[in-house]
Amino acid sequence: MPLPTRFLARLRRLPLRLRKALRGGTEGLHPSLIKGSGLTFVENRPYVPGDDPRAINWPLTARTGEPVIKRFEASRELILWLVVDPHPTMFLGDPVSPLRWALEIAGAAMATMNAGKDRLGLLVPGDGRTPPLRLAPKRGRVAGLRVLEKLAEQHPALPTPESWRHALGHWGERGRGHRLWLLSNGAGLQGLAPLIKPLAPRHRIVWFRPEDPFLRHAPNWPDPGFPPSVETVSWSLVEDPVAKLATWLKAGKA
Repeated sequence: MPLPTRFLARLRRLPLRLRKALRGGTEGLHPSLIKGSGLTFVENRPYVPGDDPRAINWPLTARTGEPVIKRFEASRELILWLVVDPHPTMFLGDPVSPLRWALEIAGAAMATMNAGKDRLGLLVPGDGRTPPLRLAPKRGRVAGLRVLEKLAEQHPALPTPESWRHALGHWGERGRGHRLWLLSNGAGLQGLAPLIKPLAPRHRIVWFRPEDPFLRHAPNWPDPGFPPSVETVSWSLVEDPVAKLATWLKAGKA
């Protein structure tokens, strides 16, 4: 179904700290932990035995009389996976359902990733009647809108440990430093923790959990048993998740 015009208008006014895009190439905008050759100059520093002589700054060495090395920082693109729990309770709520709340966070993520020329993907587990949804991370507005449209078209499902395993596939087994944002009220997370535990040390995993302040007898969903390295962020359903995410991002939490 088409996304509401008012919702798209809110995304255009998103109060996030947008970053300047690089011109040309596919180099990312995010500093890598790997130091070495790259496009971003970091500093000049004194030569240390063992340094690559090709990195010597010869003009500065000639002026100072001491060998000086040019140090660069490799940059990389950011890959963010949105993982959405399709449990039926995610579709219930007045005036805002947890799924609508998750959709707005997904829209904010899309706007931020587009600003940085980064890639956004989507994972939603299925059940015996509904197949899992998996959109590979891609960059660009068209790919981002497809993520939102597919999420808006999502139907309820009862995920099982096997369906979580099927949805995640081989995510995270290779590479390092991906982001995974789990959007769930906690209802359908049973069986996910054993899959995430071996991946959490290599990737940044955050669980965004909506809370309904008007629900007097809130269900006490079982603790999914995530490792301590998985951060939990709980926000009220009645608060604007786009503004909350903007504050969270500006504080460097991503």
